[in-house]
Amino acid sequence: MNCKFLDELHNLVSIKGQSFDERYTAKGSLVYLSNQPSIMKFRIGPGILVAAAFIGPGTVTICTLAGAKFGYSLLWVLILAVVATVVLQEMAARIGLVTQKGLARVIKDEITVTFFRHVVLALILMAIVLGNTAYEAGNIAGASLGVEAITGTDYKMIVPILIGAIAFLLLFSGSYKVLERFFTGLVLLMSISFLLAAIITRPDLTELGKGLFYAEIPPESIFIILALVGTTIVPYNLFLHASLVN
Repeated sequence: MNCKFLDELHNLVSIKGQSFDERYTAKGSLVYLSNQPSIMKFRIGPGILVAAAFIGPGTVTICTLAGAKFGYSLLWVLILAVVATVVLQEMAARIGLVTQKGLARVIKDEITVTFFRHVVLALILMAIVLGNTAYEAGNIAGASLGVEAITGTDYKMIVPILIGAIAFLLLFSGSYKVLERFFTGLVLLMSISFLLAAIITRPDLTELGKGLFYAEIPPESIFIILALVGTTIVPYNLFLHASLVN
């Protein structure tokens, strides 16, 4: 990160009672800016919470089903979805950093016509509530399947309730540090698991490359494609990312 970019942001963003450097580090950015310009320390920042919101049991379950039914043929869907996600999340993070507002607040301020503002905000609220409900239901169901696979027993009633209770308690605690540490551990564990799974399974690199760059839609795969896109491009993560960086 060059000094010119930081100077431009310093002049652009006005923060009451704090210098830009202090506010920039208070919310946890990737680069920690010390009062001494020559000293730079790295931090993980809010990106880990956004990553944890993407890599959930529901996502893993859908990807597993896609691989089991269609092999490598739907990998191209993930390439497109990941590129779109990176672009959208980067835009949301920039909006939050520059405006110091959440994405919903920015939308509300920018739409001046009252009727259209209410319609847009209602649609956003419905999308977030319904989408988050469906996504979280998939996460709980996926986590329950994982517990059943590990233990070899069937706890269809107890496990979902227990997992939902744990998630509620974590969010209800309201502690950013607790959430950051917890999700950092989970993301690290899942990353190691994915890497080990790739090494153990020894995928066919030729078929892997073909699946990544040759787009085809196998019969009866449309719902899996929609699920892969829906679990990668997650609208509420845009609002989460913009709120965390501001």
